[in-house]
Amino acid sequence: MSRFTMSRFIRAMRFVGDLDDEFYDDELHRDVWNEASAVGFQLFVWVSLVAAAILPWVAGIAGSWTSVGVLLVFLSVATAVLGYTRARGLDMHTSQKLTRARIYGATGIYLLGAGSAAVTLLAEYGGGNTRSIAAGASIGVCAGLAAGIHGIVRKRRLEREDEARAEQEELLELEKEG
Repeated sequence: MSRFTMSRFIRAMRFVGDLDDEFYDDELHRDVWNEASAVGFQLFVWVSLVAAAILPWVAGIAGSWTSVGVLLVFLSVATAVLGYTRARGLDMHTSQKLTRARIYGATGIYLLGAGSAAVTLLAEYGGGNTRSIAAGASIGVCAGLAAGIHGIVRKRRLEREDEARAEQEELLELEKEG
């Protein structure tokens, strides 16, 4: 891939991953390192989520703020990974089944950590208005989930429509040739 056709994001991620090192010239090295990196990323995911879920309970306010920081780092790294794969032509949301136990588990632990931090911080900083803040947060969570579900359903519908359009164009091409 030419350096001129790569986006700044791809160049930055290649630099972070040191992907131009001669180590990657050997196919076995690259495969083993890619598997090890995948294991490392998944370990990071699970340790981060579990730590973020436990910290508010064991360390109070300081743990809650730390949990928020851990979750933000988690989201940043996950977004960079997904963005890199998408920029390289692979959409992980369409190429794998999202309704798996591990995804539900990770989402549940994430929500437990975020919710625990939010409750602890609301209790500390919410003053006497904790109920209305909690009600607003509940409404926000529901609206966010609904928007997320809508976005996923819409994206899948648009992809099916694109596939059907591509198939139709292919059939028209075949008819013109034949």
